[in-house]
Amino acid sequence: MKRLIPAVVLATLIGMFFVGSFVGALHSPEPHDVPVAVVGPPQAAAQMGGKLAGKFEITAYADEAAARAALADREVEAVVLPQQQKLVVASAAGRAASTVITSVFTHAAPLTVEDAHPLPPGDQGGIAGMFFVLGLVIPGIAIGVAAAKERPLAGIGAVVLAGVTIGLANAWLGDVVFGALPGAFLGLAGVSAAIVITLGLVVAGLVRLIGTPGAGLAGLLFVLIGVPASGGPLGARFIPEWYAAVGHVLPVGQGSAAIRNVVFFDGAALGLPLLVLAGWAVVGLTLTLSAASQVKRASFAE
Repeated sequence: MKRLIPAVVLATLIGMFFVGSFVGALHSPEPHDVPVAVVGPPQAAAQMGGKLAGKFEITAYADEAAARAALADREVEAVVLPQQQKLVVASAAGRAASTVITSVFTHAAPLTVEDAHPLPPGDQGGIAGMFFVLGLVIPGIAIGVAAAKERPLAGIGAVVLAGVTIGLANAWLGDVVFGALPGAFLGLAGVSAAIVITLGLVVAGLVRLIGTPGAGLAGLLFVLIGVPASGGPLGARFIPEWYAAVGHVLPVGQGSAAIRNVVFFDGAALGLPLLVLAGWAVVGLTLTLSAASQVKRASFAE
């Protein structure tokens, strides 16, 4: 029995970290400088911004078309049309986020609400995206651990093959079978493959470099921290700011944004997500090749 006490303590600490990370990030959503467009003169936007400072970042737009374009391009989260007494939201960017925005602005003024980019019938709750990403992260970690046992080039090839296969299979489920992420099959498959390949390369490199603890480190970084730091169904602007800052540099959060933007916003604002994924993939390749070169040098020394 005494021999099991360390295992009990470890399991308890893991559970506490899991709950602390997820619940700590997601339990009390509040807006933090959420960008909102207001169609009208700068003075009106400045007045509104003064009342909502810290929660919303108000920007004036000269006309409705430009404001709606900014919403579609993921530059703002909502559009206020004072002359029409209308609020335009995009629930596809996050159901919880659009609900919070709607609550704040309709309490301040009697506005009708238009959802310009709605969620599909297959995911009215807006939670499919988070679980879809988990369905990429876990296989990505798993294939990385398996690839670390092979020769470097064979391992890299296995990661790429697995990424393409998993991306296509999961896109088929998310788009064709369930209709939760519909209408952009190839884009969804491509981004999904990129996420799996990125995580697989990083995990393979970590395991080659430090052994089995590398898999644990990857799980900590990409699951216990990465998933809640992405904002999950809330979005990064509605979780604690320091947590969101961490999520911005991790592949999980940027991968989630890329999936959402490909499926619901015609591929808008993909530059940063793809750059972050590419950066992490380069880190993974570097770790893998550097660990392999260390093994070669050690074998020559013997």
